[in-house]
Amino acid sequence: MELVCPLCNGLKDVHAACRECGGQMVDGGMVTDYEGPYSPYELTPQVKQENGGRCTHLLYCGTCGEQMYMIAQSEYI
Repeated sequence: MELVCPLCNGLKDVHAACRECGGQMVDGGMVTDYEGPYSPYELTPQVKQENGGRCTHLLYCGTCGEQMYMIAQSEYI
């Protein structure tokens, strides 16, 4: 069995409404993808395990541009 993020792996979709306009929030990917040139490669299964299996995603509103974070709990598959 492997610990995977359900959002990163397309197992679940984001269902969140924008706090500002009520529009549908879109998953922009892991927050670490925005932090530096090598950061997407640094979130290894070991780091996820040490982080309690949590993966933080950036969500944005396609209508007004509002941003928020969502923490997804990794699951074993």
